Amino acid sequence: MAHEHDPPLDPVFKSSLRELKWIIVIWLVHFVWVLGYCSTYGYLTPETPLITVIGMPSWVFWGVFVPWIAATLVSSWFALTQIEDHALPDASPLPEKSEADEKGGADHE
Repeated sequence: MAHEHDPPLDPVFKSSLRELKWIIVIWLVHFVWVLGYCSTYGYLTPETPLITVIGMPSWVFWGVFVPWIAATLVSSWFALTQIEDHALPDASPLPEKSEADEKGGADHE
């Protein structure tokens, strides 16, 4: 619970939390899909005929291959459209190299 004297949250922190929530939801949806589908359809009895899709057992295609492709597409969309690039206010510029550093360090006598 926020109090009146609490400072406001940094926009970079708020954006990071939003992105974290997206990533967790994407992962959780595909995790449940893979485990649920594979545990339901992956255990076949000897009497059950093996159905294949593109040369894979159907439970592998629908339970592993399809969610893998879906997760890749959703993650790519998320990375390209939803993740924001922020300039950090406390980032200091890198120090410039001196001529001695470029030649292999300072001479020690």
